[in-house]
Amino acid sequence: MPETTEPWPLTDEQRDILALCRQFAEHEIRPRGREVDEADIEPPVDIFRSAAKAGITDFMLPEEYGGGGLTDVLTQCLVQEQLCWGDPGIGNFLCSNGFFADPVIELGTAEQKERWLRPLTGPTPLHTALATTEPGSGSDAASISTTAVRTAGGYELTGQKAWISNAGLADQYVVFAKTDPSRRSDGVTAFLLDRNTPGMTFGEPMRKMGQRAIVCREIFFDRAFVPEDQRLGDEGRGFHGLMKTFDISRVVLAAAATGAARAAYEYARDYARQRSQFGKPIIEHQAVAFRLADMATRIQSAWLLTLHAARQIDAGATVTGLAAMAKLQASETAMFCTWGAVQTLGGWGYSREYPVEQWMRDAKLEEIEEGTSDIMRLVISRSL
Repeated sequence: MPETTEPWPLTDEQRDILALCRQFAEHEIRPRGREVDEADIEPPVDIFRSAAKAGITDFMLPEEYGGGGLTDVLTQCLVQEQLCWGDPGIGNFLCSNGFFADPVIELGTAEQKERWLRPLTGPTPLHTALATTEPGSGSDAASISTTAVRTAGGYELTGQKAWISNAGLADQYVVFAKTDPSRRSDGVTAFLLDRNTPGMTFGEPMRKMGQRAIVCREIFFDRAFVPEDQRLGDEGRGFHGLMKTFDISRVVLAAAATGAARAAYEYARDYARQRSQFGKPIIEHQAVAFRLADMATRIQSAWLLTLHAARQIDAGATVTGLAAMAKLQASETAMFCTWGAVQTLGGWGYSREYPVEQWMRDAKLEEIEEGTSDIMRLVISRSL
């Protein structure tokens, strides 16, 4: 059973969703982690459907559009940490619709929110994707080269996206493109597309090191027509919406990384209590005990920083630098703790008979997605 403590008093609703996710993570996610990892390019849609029926996939969506109404970022972090304790890839997959919803909520009209958010609620929700990254543009979202050219009744999108989570599986997409290529961030506009948009095609699933529950593909746009009413926000406002989305998503991903770190720490600690070397449990050997102490300390600091950032967002503060700090600290903590777990288990940790080698592969993505650790340090330095 995973260990959890309340960092401060929670509401009854928060306790209820957390208890639900704790049980789901233990009984539905953790037992399937290895199977999903080895399936490689087969997303666990059956787990997603089970989570949807339980109310886990839409708890973060506004109640007026059919969601659970727990829209605060603090609750999202509590849930994400617990689900990713079960398995990082599956946990992120189950809450992926929240990443699509953020720019719709930030930039969309009431009509757009009704049309594009309501299908994500209930027991049979659609899947979604957020398309920003390109082959030549990763963390520098202002330099995207996909273009959106005005035409009768809307826009034609031309370009290419890469490493798009849920691409091909998703029914709905938020796509960022340049309506004015001469301008950097001020030329970026967001659009809403469905998967049957003419001129929009998908590449083959990309083979990844970890988090294989989420399938990534390239997306190709060849004069793909998007009606005027599917532009999300005003022209040139897409980058603003994306940065607001990044502030939230980086904090939520920090919670995911913390969950993965906690899973690795608990597994290593329990193993160290049971395994003996040189006549005593290995947890009594100083090197192992000190490593576990470092793991526990880093997890606590990452978790408190993450929750602090979440509370600041919920209070309406600008948190770009703080969000980057949380993601940096938590993602590098996840990498350290999964490495520490492999090290503690020794040869067994390197074996697929135990989950820690998979978690180490999964944790690496947290140092890369939504801005690499190098980019996070740059964002932090600019906020000082």
